[in-house]
Amino acid sequence: MRISGFSFMRNTSKLYYPFVESILSVLPVVDEFVVALGKGDSDDQTEAQLRAVTSDKLKIIHTEWDVARYPRGMVYAQQTDLAKQACTGDWLLYLQSDELIHERYHEVLTNVCSLYLEDVKT
Repeated sequence: MRISGFSFMRNTSKLYYPFVESILSVLPVVDEFVVALGKGDSDDQTEAQLRAVTSDKLKIIHTEWDVARYPRGMVYAQQTDLAKQACTGDWLLYLQSDELIHERYHEVLTNVCSLYLEDVKT
């Protein structure tokens, strides 16, 4: 059983989101964590901070935000979909850049995913 975590971000370090802590909060549970990283401002340090996370589970996909094509916040859904499509797990765990999963729920998450892995009810 594989669990994929995923998120999207752009200029996240400039916005002071705890995105590194967010990712670290689920790394013990996931087999990979995919980040759709939008091209940010020249002074944005998001990618550098992501690369400082020393885990081979972290996968960064570089994206461009096209707010003309995806107006009124729809670009968030589009970027979420890009990250989700890059996941390879049986289960997907979506976290926004300011969300964390407390360690006391790690075992619960993996147990529930394992329990329902073969559930084919529609």
